[in-house]
Amino acid sequence: MFHDIIKKVPLRDYGIEGLEVHVDHTSTGTVYFVSAEKEVVFPEHSHAAQWTVVITGECTFNANGESKIYQAGDTYFIPAGLKHQITLHAGYSEVDYVDDPRDGEIDEVNVNMSEECGKIIEGLQAIVTGLSQQADGHVIQARIFAAQGLSKLAKQYEDHAAEERGYVVKCIDRIIDLGGEVKNEDKKCAPVCKDAEEYLKYDLQVSKDGLKWLAEIIKTAQCDLTTFDLLKEYYQDEEQDMYWTEQQLGLIEQIGKQNWLAKQI
Repeated sequence: MFHDIIKKVPLRDYGIEGLEVHVDHTSTGTVYFVSAEKEVVFPEHSHAAQWTVVITGECTFNANGESKIYQAGDTYFIPAGLKHQITLHAGYSEVDYVDDPRDGEIDEVNVNMSEECGKIIEGLQAIVTGLSQQADGHVIQARIFAAQGLSKLAKQYEDHAAEERGYVVKCIDRIIDLGGEVKNEDKKCAPVCKDAEEYLKYDLQVSKDGLKWLAEIIKTAQCDLTTFDLLKEYYQDEEQDMYWTEQQLGLIEQIGKQNWLAKQI
């Protein structure tokens, strides 16, 4: 309904079908370009003083128990703090000036923070689910290697599992602190290996893939220092485990598999 030049003004998404709102914050106030293809009802609310020019169509304005209809060419003023409800009828458009240079921004920040918090909780839940399985896998492998007489290798994976379970608990506690709901999700089937070298290779790839994914979650959590520190600590621990696995595979290549297995007894 407005000239294409208005498309340059930032669009604010209210999540209402048929409503288009472009918002420009100036040094003294906020300018709104509002258009509605369908009828849109705004519930009762209040804000800083507002002056409005109706461009096309009509709206119904309700305040203090009175109802008024404004049409194309009309102007009206809303005093600061006045509670009002307004209905924009199909084909309506207006230009508003609100006497607040940051009008609406607090709501946007709250929405963005809520979305970020949701992503952080989702990431923590993924760690809880995936790391629980990884810890179980390391316990299983530890018992298999212990049965083969590879006591040192078994102890290494028992320690891995204990550390992982510790981080699972920390992530669960953080989800609760953030107001999220902890889930006991299904876990994907993972391989069990009797061959130690084969498992080292598998575990190394799991670490590499996991660290790459974890780095993205850490970026998301930069706005939440408590979660950021937790994930950073977990990342560093997983990185050390990856380096250890790489070292073992390097030793196998240097001294041979049988000699390496002898060192694990």
